Amino acid sequence: MTYQQMPPPQGTPYPGPTPKRLRQYDPLAVAVGNASLLGLGYFLIRRSLFGIVGLAGTAVLVVLLYRHKSVWCELGLLAWWILQIAHGWFLARRQPNRTASLPKRLVALGITIPVLAAVGFVRYDASRVAGQVADAREAGDCAKVRTAQDQVWLGDRVVAGRQMDRGDGDVATCATLEVAKGNLTAAVGLGDVVSLKLGYGVLGPIAADARQQATAGVVMDRFVKDLQAMEPCELTTLTTWLQARKLSGDLLDRANAVVPRIEPNALLACADDHASREEWPTARAAYQRLVTTYPKAKQAVRARAGLVRATLAIELDNVRSLLLDAEYCSRPAKYSGAKPYHRGFNPAIFLGDGSQYADQLPAAWSIDDPYRANIVVCTETPGMGAAVRTCPYVPESDPYGGAITQVTFHKVTVPTKVYELRTGRLVASATVQIAGDACPYHLDPGSTEDESVTPSDAQVQAAFRPLVVRP
Repeated sequence: MTYQQMPPPQGTPYPGPTPKRLRQYDPLAVAVGNASLLGLGYFLIRRSLFGIVGLAGTAVLVVLLYRHKSVWCELGLLAWWILQIAHGWFLARRQPNRTASLPKRLVALGITIPVLAAVGFVRYDASRVAGQVADAREAGDCAKVRTAQDQVWLGDRVVAGRQMDRGDGDVATCATLEVAKGNLTAAVGLGDVVSLKLGYGVLGPIAADARQQATAGVVMDRFVKDLQAMEPCELTTLTTWLQARKLSGDLLDRANAVVPRIEPNALLACADDHASREEWPTARAAYQRLVTTYPKAKQAVRARAGLVRATLAIELDNVRSLLLDAEYCSRPAKYSGAKPYHRGFNPAIFLGDGSQYADQLPAAWSIDDPYRANIVVCTETPGMGAAVRTCPYVPESDPYGGAITQVTFHKVTVPTKVYELRTGRLVASATVQIAGDACPYHLDPGSTEDESVTPSDAQVQAAFRPLVVRP
């Protein structure tokens, strides 16, 4: 038996498949959702592929912006934002079943507004931090620069990477300035030119940066202040280098600007200190530098007097050294403080092999101190001059049977050179002949047929008088 479906009653419509419900599109909700840069508008209309692409594109652009911190990355992210808004709007507008959907709009606004507000807040925070860093830098306060930059977090670096990098650079510059400050402080504390050179070398590139004028200026101003409080001799060591450096036309020249004001007093005080300790060469160098560098300064008057005093002391020390080493006659030197070789009495210093006769001169004639002498008389080995008398002698051991010896007695000759102590130049050269007693009753053992006379004190004085008492 076969069966068949009964036909529907007369007048009943034939049932067919249920019609598909059309998706509704709200262009405004889609555009607002996409303004979040999270692809939200696409997800609201169940275009998941577009949503994933939008979200991924945003993530890629944010990473590129964080890494490269480029204007082009910022412009790219802005263009991507506009593109997603426009694409979502036009995608929804093209659909025939457009209709406003309050729930979708509320969802879009509920997510987009917080996202945009968060981005705006982070940009504001980054701008605030950057402003604090800039204010601290312009005030020259590195401590505040570091404190402000410590507030930076990841969000600041994403939305304002270049500004944050500048802040990092300011912190690094402050660290470098600390190194320069340490070098300059060591230079002031020790009078160390090496530390001064290092400090200037570190500070130089920063001083040339227009953004760092205040921070570098604080370091330089501190150095200038410390420089003026230094011990005089250590100060002159540093000012010597400062005077020699080539001006750079920037804030490094501030120290050079104060040198003419502080160096004259320092040079004078340093020279006087060395003079008080009889360190005459160093004192003279400081006096000479003051006179040469600042000839019109009021300190130059005292420096010129000190220069003369130091020069005389050095000359006197040199003469004393030559006399002590018995080298004056081979290397005559001057002592400008001595009186010139003049008519009348001239106190003398006697040197050489013939100076034995100086013991027979008056104490005022022969002195040891060049400070009181006018001349230096250099003598050579005494010899024999003109014969005075010949006398017969017999041996004392056999006065009656011994052979008679004829002994001739001669004047004593002493070759001399006279040097004026004031100038160190030769003023006289002569052979002094000294008379004396001849034919003594006894002869010394070993006597020969030619002997020298034995001069008395008066005879020695008479021989040397023309040299000491200049006619």
